[in-house]
Amino acid sequence: MTDHDDHTRIEMEVADSVSAGSWQELLAVLEAADRFGLDVSNAGGRLAWAAIRRNAPVTDDAVRGRTHQL
Repeated sequence: MTDHDDHTRIEMEVADSVSAGSWQELLAVLEAADRFGLDVSNAGGRLAWAAIRRNAPVTDDAVRGRTHQL
């Protein structure tokens, strides 16, 4: 975990062999973040990361950039 001025970044190494169920669980956690990704190194390592803004809007719709007109 790394703290920045406007967000916190969380990183996790991803094992070489991951079950389909584990991938689904990881994606479910990542999609709750403001931004996320998977970095793959030339050596074959994989790093999943998520960034959470410090001053994120309160609602899920606002976090995802969706707006609703009444």
